[in-house]
Amino acid sequence: MKKKMNLFCVLMLVLLAIQIVLGFVFNFNDHMQAFEEGWQKGRQGDPSSNGTVSEILMVVMGIAILYLLVRSFISFVRFIWNVNRDEVFVWKKVLLLRWAGWGLLIPNVISIVYDILHHIPLQQIYIEDTCNIILGVFCLIVAEVFAIGLKLKEEQDLTI
Repeated sequence: MKKKMNLFCVLMLVLLAIQIVLGFVFNFNDHMQAFEEGWQKGRQGDPSSNGTVSEILMVVMGIAILYLLVRSFISFVRFIWNVNRDEVFVWKKVLLLRWAGWGLLIPNVISIVYDILHHIPLQQIYIEDTCNIILGVFCLIVAEVFAIGLKLKEEQDLTI
């Protein structure tokens, strides 16, 4: 049973890593082009290059999204590590799964809101973000299953 769980955890970890890498790869050219444009404006002394509130907000949101994704990845790696050390039903594991789930869910919800506000077609939003949201919700569901299992275990330990 431990081998099956390890296999599924490694598969999910690989899919999570692919999601993060592909997200950076697909958006890399857009970000490089925006960086070069801002760099050129800054070198020319263009006063409009000081950054508007929306640009600053985008940078802050980008940093927050990056933090959540990295935190989610690290939480999931720690979850797998705990499974391999036979720490299956502990509250720490529930917290790690919740971090992983919310770390996947919140950035995608922010991305969907941003896309809707910038009039991106709903079909494109659905194609890009649905799998990530499903993965985040799945992690949260598994965390709640572990929480229910822990509560049942604690109740059983109290029963004589």
